[in-house]
Amino acid sequence: MKRFYSTISSNGIIGIKGTHDIFPTQKNGYQYVNDVGRRVAQLYNFKEISTPIIEYTNTFVRSVGEDSDIVMKEMFSFNDKTGKSISLRPEGTAGLMRAIVNQGSTFAHSAPQRLFYTGPMFRYESPQKGRSRQFEQFGAELIGDPRYQSDVEIIDMACTFIQTLGIEKSKVTLKINTLGDKQSIDNYNQLLTGYFTKHKDHLSNLSKNRLERGNPLRILDSKDAKDREICRDAPTLLNSICTESSTRFTNVLKGLELLNIPYQLDNSLVRGLDYYRHTIFELCVNGDPNKDGELGLTVLGGGRYDGLANEMGLNDSNILPSMGWAAGIERLIMLLDPNQIPKPSQPVAIVGTGADVSSWALKLCKQLRMADVPAIVPIPDMENESLSKQLKKCIKLGSRYVIILGSDEMSSGTIKLKDTNSGEQNTYTIDECILKLKNK
Repeated sequence: MKRFYSTISSNGIIGIKGTHDIFPTQKNGYQYVNDVGRRVAQLYNFKEISTPIIEYTNTFVRSVGEDSDIVMKEMFSFNDKTGKSISLRPEGTAGLMRAIVNQGSTFAHSAPQRLFYTGPMFRYESPQKGRSRQFEQFGAELIGDPRYQSDVEIIDMACTFIQTLGIEKSKVTLKINTLGDKQSIDNYNQLLTGYFTKHKDHLSNLSKNRLERGNPLRILDSKDAKDREICRDAPTLLNSICTESSTRFTNVLKGLELLNIPYQLDNSLVRGLDYYRHTIFELCVNGDPNKDGELGLTVLGGGRYDGLANEMGLNDSNILPSMGWAAGIERLIMLLDPNQIPKPSQPVAIVGTGADVSSWALKLCKQLRMADVPAIVPIPDMENESLSKQLKKCIKLGSRYVIILGSDEMSSGTIKLKDTNSGEQNTYTIDECILKLKNK
């Protein structure tokens, strides 16, 4: 997808690095992804929610994890006028769960909440393929259902979303793993601490810091080449999963098989956020890296995060079970054939000849719009341009239907309607023409 980056203008204004302007031809792709997302959400009975793009920084520190890359390196944070630390949201789940907590336990523990969101996120990271410092996500969260079947349903919804966009199944692989419960993760962290301590001298400074802060799991998510080499021989998570968590995950996999959803077990998958428990998954791009350069790119990811709301302050003794996913809209657009994205329908164009035809066209344009028929007057100075030139311009603009005004028609209250595809042209009263256009 072609980007239109801001450039220095005559007064010296330049766009911020990692942000971009989305012009109408590009915005059409975003609209398409969101429209598909909303249709899929409706099929699964998910309702839309919106949360602020700014939150107190602690919202993300408590949920995402203070040792995560997002919190340590990638957040846009600043102090407000009272000295409180504010951050632009780097992801959608934390703000949504903060909203759940604010509503209280009555809302949280009512019938499972099925919620989806869409909007911009912000991360201070090096701009990369399909990811700028401001990017957009579409996400879905199922709050209040602890059953393993809800894991299956959420993954099914994510796959349906991708397929409904028109992305071929062969292009995307579902990678899945389990982190187990909190005790399983604690046991695994102990194993990792022992292993990475032996290799501490060869770790990157960031990974050394994570080891010292007691969060070795985050080292597995390191992008540093030396760290990745050391991680290859690290203990596997499966060695620490308790029997109950293992049984749960087995049932999730059986559920996917029941729905004919292919998957690939990935024991190295940990995701980059501290709030995950049990099932985690990603949808990653397949393909020829020499051809499209997108091999391995994650376009959607998610998992279960039971108890996150409680950790964020939900005053209730019951753990709030939760499961969700989010997809980067820019990365999804990269996978789409431009011909898949519906082009917006062009409005009816009004042209004509004769004295004061521009005023008549403006009045008719208003009548059409009031009848919910999109209409424009594309030629600002119709009186001084031949009808044939006007029609050529309308065809070039892509308008299929053109209304032609003339002195005789204006005096008799009739107009000509031309179908530029077929060349058919007929005369109607204004009311008849409006009815014809509404039916088309």
